[in-house]
Amino acid sequence: MPVEILGLRNIVHHFDGRRVLDVPYLTIEKGRVYSVVGPNGSGKSTLLSIMGLLLQPSHGEVYFEGRPVRYEPESLMAMRESVTMALQNPYLFNTSVGKNVAYGLRSRGVPWRDCEANVRDALELVGLRGFEKRRAQKLSGGETQLVALARAVVLEPSVLLLDEPTANLDTRHVHRFESLVSRINSERGTTVVVTTHNLSQAYRFTERVFSLFEGALVAPTMFNLFSGKVIHTEEGPCFDTGKTRIWVVAGTEAVNATHLSIDPQFIIASEEPFTSSARNQFDGRVTGIVDQGGKILLKVRSKENFTVEITDQSLRAMRLTVGSKVYLTFKASSVHLL
Repeated sequence: MPVEILGLRNIVHHFDGRRVLDVPYLTIEKGRVYSVVGPNGSGKSTLLSIMGLLLQPSHGEVYFEGRPVRYEPESLMAMRESVTMALQNPYLFNTSVGKNVAYGLRSRGVPWRDCEANVRDALELVGLRGFEKRRAQKLSGGETQLVALARAVVLEPSVLLLDEPTANLDTRHVHRFESLVSRINSERGTTVVVTTHNLSQAYRFTERVFSLFEGALVAPTMFNLFSGKVIHTEEGPCFDTGKTRIWVVAGTEAVNATHLSIDPQFIIASEEPFTSSARNQFDGRVTGIVDQGGKILLKVRSKENFTVEITDQSLRAMRLTVGSKVYLTFKASSVHLL
């Protein structure tokens, strides 16, 4: 059964008299990887600071491991030792990499001789084995982020918060960083929350996505999200999910996409095969019908599970019920590669 490790209830925060965050309810479960997406100024960093127990909200309650957070020095100190936050532009001291990674341990009173093994392990985990004596100020941008990650994980936190960790990295370092975060989660059971403005990154490697807009949580709009890869066939490029192939537009053969999404409103549902130039055609069974007030979302099981948007009038005209057979049709141009 899922266990809540962080909970926010009726959180409101003001800055300079302006409401910058309004989150009625948010729960973070132990051992999972989350992302918070949104444009610059949407409140992502403020939310992460509240989660990290670094910022007391103007109103509302924060719960850690089921207990309400009391913003008193002694109470906060114990809880903060279980939550570590790494910033978008990490500051490294003008000393060795090893001493930078050991900083948090030393601040907690751990003797240097007892830190060394943990520092070596943390650096090896992030792929910087042997970097202990290097000067931190001489590192590349990607290496700096990896040292910041090592400095965070060496503390063995229950919750790891990462604020836009890949914003300034090239593609090679982005994928390396994502793999490391996934490994930290799977091997150590660390709960991870990442803020990013990159929607495709959020869906690529996190389990749950929270979307922020002007300080409020909004419903994610990405449907029909499938993982796989673009391949080239004699008939043209397609996206192979491992269960089926979805045709994509010509010219995308070389795109290094790992996910795709399809807007439900661009998928045609019909009782019989639909005569069309659209290359993507699937048959399936209706597994769910969701009335969203003016529009209907059909859940259809085919080789993949699809969500299709139709009108209430179309639902009645086709007399669809759970179990009905339907045909799905959509153009290659409706496929959005991520």
